[in-house]
This record gives sequence, C-alpha cells and structure tokens, in this order.
Amino acid sequence: MMARCLAPTAALLLSMLATACRHGQSAATAESGFRFEPQPHQLPFALMRPVVASAVNGDLYLLGVDRSQGGSKLALAISNDAGDHWGQPAVLNAAGTMVSTAAENAPQIAARGMYAYALWQQHDEAGSTTLQFARTSPGMAHMPPHVVSPVDKPAGDTSYTGFASFTVAPNGDIYAVWLDGRAPASAAGTFSVYLARSTDKGMTFQPNVRVADLSCPCCRPAAAVAPDGTVYVVYRHVYDDNERDIAMVSSHDGGQHWSSPIRVSTDRWKLFGCPESGPVIAIQKNNPIVSWYTASEQKPGIRLAVSSDRGKTFQAARPVSDGSLSANHPYLAQREDGSIAVSFSGRAAGQTGEWSPLVPYVYGVSAEGAVSRASALPSVVLGGRYPATSLGQDGSVYVAWSTEEEQPKTFLARATMH
Repeated sequence: MMARCLAPTAALLLSMLATACRHGQSAATAESGFRFEPQPHQLPFALMRPVVASAVNGDLYLLGVDRSQGGSKLALAISNDAGDHWGQPAVLNAAGTMVSTAAENAPQIAARGMYAYALWQQHDEAGSTTLQFARTSPGMAHMPPHVVSPVDKPAGDTSYTGFASFTVAPNGDIYAVWLDGRAPASAAGTFSVYLARSTDKGMTFQPNVRVADLSCPCCRPAAAVAPDGTVYVVYRHVYDDNERDIAMVSSHDGGQHWSSPIRVSTDRWKLFGCPESGPVIAIQKNNPIVSWYTASEQKPGIRLAVSSDRGKTFQAARPVSDGSLSANHPYLAQREDGSIAVSFSGRAAGQTGEWSPLVPYVYGVSAEGAVSRASALPSVVLGGRYPATSLGQDGSVYVAWSTEEEQPKTFLARATMH
C-alpha cells in the first residue's frame, strides 16, 4: 500500500532535532519535521469540510458534505491504498436532512480498531436539529452503518444542540461533547457543555451529563481520555468582562462528575462576540496538552500549553504559528505512541503588501514533547479555512481540506517525517 511506501519505520513524530522544546524547557522550536509530497492530490469528488482518519490496517477514511444538485449528503469514502484510489462514497445521513458545515459546527471522524466513527449535526424538514453518530461495519460496502443520536432531550425540546466533537478512549469507550441550550444559561449569550458516553463502541449512549456552563456559544469543545481513565474537556469559557479564554474540566469516574474549571492560559482576550474557534486537546503520559486560537495582547495566533501535573496547572502558553498570518482553527490528530500533529489555516507573510491565500499549516509534538516548527504545505494554490489532519500508525501524515467555492475542490496532501 502507498501508506507503507511513504512511511518510515520509525515513529512519526519521534525524531525531532535535539534543540527542540521539551515539556518544562525553553529551548527553541525544532525545524519542521514534515516531508510532504511535491503536490497535493485533488480528489475525484467535491466534498465540503472534509475530515480524514487513518485506520490501523492502513485504510484511509474521508468524510465530507456533498452539496451538489441542491442536496446535503454526508459522504464517507474509503481508500485501501493511502489515497491513490477511492471507492464510491456511502451516504450516512437520512434522506431529506441537512448536514451543518457552518464554522466549526461541521462533521467529525475517527478510526479505531476495525471501526470508523462519525458525528455530525443535522436538520430535518420540520426544522428539528439534533446530533447523529455513526459506526461503520467491516465491509461497509455491504452493510449500512449503525446510526444513533447521543442526545437524550425529550420530544418537543427545541433548544440548541451543536458544535460537537468526540474522542475514543484507550479502552474503546466513546465520549461525545457539544454545546447545549437545554439548561438555563448562567449568563446571556452562553451555552452549557454536555457529554454522552458510549461503552459499546457507539451502539448506544448513556444519559447526557452537564459538564460545564458559561461556554462561548459557537466555539466547539473537545475531549480526551488519559490512560489512567481521567476524562478531560476543554472549551472557551466566558469569564467576567467578556474575557474568552480556554478552560478545562476533568472527571475521574467516566464523566459522571466534573471538577471546577481551571484556566488553561490567562490570555484575558476580551471580545464582545464569539470568535468561532474552539480548542483541541491530547494526552501524553497522562498529562493534557491543549492548543487554541487567541488574539490577546494584539498578537493573534495559535498557542500551545502543556500540563506536567495531570491537569492541575499548565505551563506558560507558547506561540506555535509564528511566521504565518491569520492563523486559526486548529485540528488535532494523535497516534497511539503519543505523537501529535496539529493543522490550522494561515497565510504566508508576504513582502509586497499583497494578501496570500489561506493554506494549510501543520506543526507536530513528538511522543517526548518536542515541538516542531509550523510549516505551510508545499505547492498549495487553493487553500481552505478548516484543514484536518490524521496520523497513520505506520508514520504517514494526511491533511485534507476543501476550497470555499460554491462547487468546492477537495484536496489531500500526504507526508512523512524526515
């Protein structure tokens, strides 16, 4: 398979330069460790907001929304050769429903073991909005995916539900988190963060739990589960005086009870509105690592903060998007060895005053905590605002994005580490 030809046998993000910044140190960031193909691949279908996931057997899943012919189809395609060729996409949502692609309220995907999972917000013809979760079966072409809603609102409850994401725990449990308007807001213009857990690989979900309140109303929350079983959720909290900084809560009983929020970084970013940009989180050695966008101190960009005491405190945040303009919308992928890749959109800092197009950038964190310099993908002429990345267990890196045209073009770029 192509993925095996592309990938080195060494761990993907394991070999950074010796000068790389490690947890608790202040050394300079390593040079970019990604080696991309010279040109990205334009895919044979036009899907909006594509997200990608690499399975342990080398299969590559691509999920996106097909808006051709006036419809709204959530399409899932599979490649058995790392993106060289693709099968006919399967449609996951029910006929007559619309799938959201607004801002960060867009479909999500993950692959674990023999299954691929998808989560999305959809609207039906009656105007009802809910979340749907799908699990593919082995031999997806011959068996329809299992679809269930993780939301347990009573019939007739029309309160908001959206901006969802999910994570698969080391033991295979699934945790979906989203913004929810069913509970009275603690302050005007905020939502609560809710969570649902599945212990049977997405066949059913347990009763919903309110995780936190005072969440910014259009910044997607994110979750991660440590090997010790601790569940972490990060979200953009609306503090006093409209300071919209990243907060984190944790649970030690599978999501039933939650800690008070801690402030990941005191950015004190004051904004009288929603930035539509949520955080991402991963776990290394039972310690959370968080990345997000902020425009505090008139220095907009992507930040990274690391905890070394299992989420009790965080070290000072550091910028990771230096050298790019308009950096925003981080998207995180992690391998089983702990290595991390984060994609985001940005513009090259030009010298002539002309604005360059938005293109995907990627930075990495090795399993030992070395942070690589963010770099733009090569030879990208048509970029997008929401690039998504995935890491293969064999060392391959994938980045997918679409252009923001009425008839979008969908691209896939592939890389390894050098």
